[in-house]
Amino acid sequence: MGTLYNIGPLQLDPDARVLTHEGTAVALGARAVAVLTALVSRANEYVQKSTILEAAWPGLVVEEANLSVQISAIRRALARVPGGEGWIETLARRGYRFVGPVTEGSGRSGPVPSIDRKRTNLPELLTSFVGRERELAELKQLLPKTRLLTLTGTGGIGKTRLAQQAAAEVLAAYRDGVWFVDLAPLRDPGLVPSALAQVLQVTESAGQPLATTLCNHLRTKETLLILDNCEHVLDACARLTEVLLREAAQVTVIATSRGLLHVAAEHTYPLAALPLPDAKADAQSIARSDAVQLFVERARQHRPHFDLQEQRARAVAEICVRLDGIPLALELAAARVAVLPVEQIVRLLDQRFRLLTSGNRELPRHQTLHAMIDWSYELLDAAEQALFARLSVFAGGWTLAAAEAVCGGEPIAKDEVVYVLIGLIEQSLVVADEDGDRYRMLETVRQYARERLTKFAESELVARRHAQYFCDLFAPAPDDWLKLPEIEWRATYLPERDNIRAAIEWAFAPQGDLALGVTLSATTGPLWSELSLLNEGQQRFESAVSRIDKQTTPNDLARLWLWQGLLWGAAVSSQTVFENAADAYRRLGDATALVHTLARLSIALTRGGQFGPAAEPLEEASRLLERVRIPKVIAHYHRAVAFLKVHIGDAADGKWHFEQAESLYRMAGSERNALATLGDLANLNWELGDLDAALKGFKESVTLMRNASVTSRVLGVCLMNLHGVYVERGELAEALVVAREALPLLQDGGYAWLYLDCAALGVALSGRIGDAAHIVGYADSMFLARGQRRSGNEARAHARLHNLLRQKLEPTKLQRLLVDGAKLTVEEVCKLALAHNV
Repeated sequence: MGTLYNIGPLQLDPDARVLTHEGTAVALGARAVAVLTALVSRANEYVQKSTILEAAWPGLVVEEANLSVQISAIRRALARVPGGEGWIETLARRGYRFVGPVTEGSGRSGPVPSIDRKRTNLPELLTSFVGRERELAELKQLLPKTRLLTLTGTGGIGKTRLAQQAAAEVLAAYRDGVWFVDLAPLRDPGLVPSALAQVLQVTESAGQPLATTLCNHLRTKETLLILDNCEHVLDACARLTEVLLREAAQVTVIATSRGLLHVAAEHTYPLAALPLPDAKADAQSIARSDAVQLFVERARQHRPHFDLQEQRARAVAEICVRLDGIPLALELAAARVAVLPVEQIVRLLDQRFRLLTSGNRELPRHQTLHAMIDWSYELLDAAEQALFARLSVFAGGWTLAAAEAVCGGEPIAKDEVVYVLIGLIEQSLVVADEDGDRYRMLETVRQYARERLTKFAESELVARRHAQYFCDLFAPAPDDWLKLPEIEWRATYLPERDNIRAAIEWAFAPQGDLALGVTLSATTGPLWSELSLLNEGQQRFESAVSRIDKQTTPNDLARLWLWQGLLWGAAVSSQTVFENAADAYRRLGDATALVHTLARLSIALTRGGQFGPAAEPLEEASRLLERVRIPKVIAHYHRAVAFLKVHIGDAADGKWHFEQAESLYRMAGSERNALATLGDLANLNWELGDLDAALKGFKESVTLMRNASVTSRVLGVCLMNLHGVYVERGELAEALVVAREALPLLQDGGYAWLYLDCAALGVALSGRIGDAAHIVGYADSMFLARGQRRSGNEARAHARLHNLLRQKLEPTKLQRLLVDGAKLTVEEVCKLALAHNV
């Protein structure tokens, strides 16, 4: 039983990381809860800043300014109680003391609601859902009989919130979950499929359009997709949605957009403003209005005892009417009750919103919202206005360090950025994430801020600072990718995907900086690889390579060539760029990078069947190993040696090198590489005939992969290898169970044909000879068309299967079945493979 802290009418549960007020959770992030716990557990004692930082950010080095942000958030939460904002005393340059009422208890504060994260990525909804009961009920009625439901309406009208609420309430109705795709950060319409692929964790397939891969993945899924903020990439959304609806019969799509997608299956649901009150009615009638209820609910976040006595009710009603019941505008206005009485808010509306009283009903509604944000903007001081505009350069959010580097300067000193940022957060123009480590703007607000930045004539200056900051931030990224544990690298660099896109696009634009763009591109190879955005990475690297000139540094050249080869994968042309990268690293005298590059070159040559040439870069790398101190690089070397050894028939030596690589990957914290090498070892044991060791290895790999961030294709390959071992052991029932999970995963990515020999052998051993012939006929046609050879285990299964088929079938009949099988689709073949009974 954990300790609970009763703080007046508030209750803090440190274990559940939640603060509640009269049974309702307060919107306070995990970092803030940790800070508050550190203070209340030592109530009335002075607590040093270093102690609080260690409690909230254990093992991390963070700036004290992050603590200031959390203290500010806590004080806002405590202000729900009269006088609560004064319960935390600041001891200048030393720390803080909690002086509020605290008593300890035990037990749980009640169940903490959670979402099954295996079935959805819907964001946690930190504020209450007010009004829209009719709309919510209608959406839930429409969804079971609608393939595409498009919520239309002006910016800020509440489309996203309504879609999220409806999706959360129907989650149980979709076997394969509900998935939310935020398209707001995208500038390039061509990235729409990539955004969906990232959410679904679908890996691109070489030589196959990403839309096709997505359709293959979703074909058997019963799922609901939310495509949010479609308006700026409308055509791309329409094309992708049309394909998905045609190819994936059990997929339903909710789109939120200011315009229609114009897809045949589209059912449009225009979202109107919230119902408005009669400003002349009594307080009780006014309180029944949805718009008033939303305003009051949000106002109470700032003034917990805000009520609707008669005079105030009419002022609130007038605010709601003047703002046309637009939810975002109401929320921005409600935030002002923290500093202004509602009567003053009404007077400000009279002074500032001439648009609302002009009587011009032809003006688009979003200009009303623009006026609301304009009013909020005018209430900022000069420093807040400048920071607000400059922050719009960030795509996908930012850190405090990024804001200080990019947005400082007259009239904001660098060390004052955090305090100005706190002001913007308190005025609801900037949102802090749950942990308070990252910040963002609502997209509508960000668009307004970009307009202001243009008016300041600072767009180019801030864009250059932004690009330079991320160029500097990512400068160590390729080296860190080799040095840092996988989880640490991903946490540091992956959140900046959209900022990197924006920086590169600015740098390569006519007014940008080509040299900076080339340097920045050269550092981003691991980003595209870790995100499985191979096509995008290839395109960006090709664009950067085409801009190489005399100013390009040798280090940038080496990185561009190395990662161009890695992103190309098994392409024959990758050999050339690896050789170019190796030459560059030799000239630079960088032994670590050279060993890594030589290992990659050897693997590329081995894949091409050039076993003699593949040994040469490994010989050179072995002479450099004593100068290399990074375990992951040494692991890459051993894996490349093992890869070559296995291909030339030296399995025993290959096994030793795989074992060395697996151990080194684990030492380096490279979980995914370790798991892949564990699979290599199991596959090798299988090839050596040690079925017990192979079975144990594949089972261990599958168990670990289920708890790791591996792609569905990687899991599918491991499962299908496990299936093959079961077939070879004659355990056909177990093999069928595994295949029924594995083949759909590989089918989604277009890789199923590579693993059909063992499936066909299992079918044949179960007595269905004709179906087995059809399956292997299809597989034979695919290997022939792709010009690829089977690996050892698949080749062995293929030979055993053909011997069995020749024993059971006349040559003429066998040939006819093989030819007929080649005419089948992959869906038909997989259905045959998974239908047999043992």
